[in-house]
Amino acid sequence: MYKYYIKTFGCQMNKNDSDIINQILTDDGLSLVENPIEADIIFINTCSVREHAEQRALGYISTLKKWREKKGIVLGVIGCMAKRLADEIITEYPFVDLVLGPDSYRKIPAYIKFVTENKTKVIDVEVGSESYTNIEKTSHRVSDFVSITRGCDNYCSYCIVPFVRGRMRSRPTDDILREMGCLIELGVKDITLLGQNVNEYSYNGINFPELLRIVAKKTGVFRLRFLTSHPKDFSEEIINVIKENKNICEWFHLPLQSGNNRILRLMNRKYTKEDYLGIIKKIKKNIPEATITTDIIVGFPTESEEEFNETIELVKQIEFDDAYMYRYSVRLGTKAGEYPPLPEEVIKQRLKILIGVQNQIIIEKTKQMMGKTFEVLFEEKTHNGTRGKTRGNKDVIVEQNIEPGSVFNVLITEIRGRTPIGRLT
Repeated sequence: MYKYYIKTFGCQMNKNDSDIINQILTDDGLSLVENPIEADIIFINTCSVREHAEQRALGYISTLKKWREKKGIVLGVIGCMAKRLADEIITEYPFVDLVLGPDSYRKIPAYIKFVTENKTKVIDVEVGSESYTNIEKTSHRVSDFVSITRGCDNYCSYCIVPFVRGRMRSRPTDDILREMGCLIELGVKDITLLGQNVNEYSYNGINFPELLRIVAKKTGVFRLRFLTSHPKDFSEEIINVIKENKNICEWFHLPLQSGNNRILRLMNRKYTKEDYLGIIKKIKKNIPEATITTDIIVGFPTESEEEFNETIELVKQIEFDDAYMYRYSVRLGTKAGEYPPLPEEVIKQRLKILIGVQNQIIIEKTKQMMGKTFEVLFEEKTHNGTRGKTRGNKDVIVEQNIEPGSVFNVLITEIRGRTPIGRLT
């Protein structure tokens, strides 16, 4: 029986894909190991959203040359970078045996057999309509993810995802319910519905708000979340469904990307900063306790100092609970890849300014948790206690041994840096 190891780079979608691959391989009789040294087969699940993610993956592949020559049976590079750079990978890294795109994972057991029997290589990076239905994914986590869509039709000018993951397709509602039911039976209490843009979900007349309503009621999951929402498709009906169903958490991840309308047009985001502010106001009016997080890109081509400052001012106005902040990364093949880039030192300085502003907001908002009580679902042991999450997706530490999966009310008694510390009430 072959032993395998999966190294995952990139977003939560990639992590979920690695879980799918793991289930496919274990169903075929292979055994997962936690240490790559023990593996006969290694897969590197790669990301192409930013150049840095690709460089990290390529660097890791380089370290496996001796392993493949001396011990390894199969080395596979899979995922978005495999789709984008298939020819380069085979040419520059000749010790790689498999190069597979995101729609080829069901074929992995057959490809392992073919490669080992024929001493050859396989490249399969065709984009199709795969949505990975009817896979009995197992989980030993308190929180997990269920993908409801794959691919993307938005073609934001900076984004490579539609080119490497294909057109958006929605997963059958019944299959989503089936997977959620399996995970709940295994003890999962917090499930996040996952997609590049969950708001575009549409299957047999069921849209995303209706899907939320169905899974909240039919599965009875303790906590339900969703990730990611595109502002152009965000409707007030989503807010209403959350208010109606107490098991849907009051956490909204709503990528802003830029606070300037000209840059938003260049990005092909299809909303204005006024549209975005309108959504935020509706959320805060209807759900005052809502947590709102975001993504922001700085240094987009042609972004002026004044336009960057508009983003800073909008961040200060909205006061996000958290933000994923990135410098613009050129992706060849995208529309933005044709634009002249800004100097790297300008981009780095702007990112530094944004991070400083947002971190101060986070510190101040975390201080506001002092003396308040929150429902916390505990997820894992830490070196100094147990970590859990609030309904608003905020980490909380309690300095005692608590069984993962337990739910307690926690009074916040101390703030250490950006981390709230509390005690059970």
